Amino acid sequence: MANCIGQDEFSKVGTKRDKSTVDATTNRINGLLFEVRSLRMSGSCALNLCGIACGRLDLFYELGFGGPWDVAGGALIVEEAGGLVYDPSGKDFDITSQRVAASNHHLKDAFVKALGKSV
Repeated sequence: MANCIGQDEFSKVGTKRDKSTVDATTNRINGLLFEVRSLRMSGSCALNLCGIACGRLDLFYELGFGGPWDVAGGALIVEEAGGLVYDPSGKDFDITSQRVAASNHHLKDAFVKALGKSV
């Protein structure tokens, strides 16, 4: 993953803005900084998922999004484009869990491993 993600790929991360969530997210980001080239936070779960679908982004995860309406359309678009949508633990995606990760098939295992160190 370091060779792949460390070169030209971009990853996205999203979060709620309460103090405990921001602190936990900051700790996760610190753990991922040495695994990816760059991290970006745009604030839109659906838009980030569309970035995965069109190939603009290679990795995305978010914990604690507002609800199924924040992820349903984007998740469908990723899957229709041939990408993967899953729980950051690597398990199947559950739209009600408020946990989502997305990537292509080649990066999933490495991404789940990197997230496992920090999530």
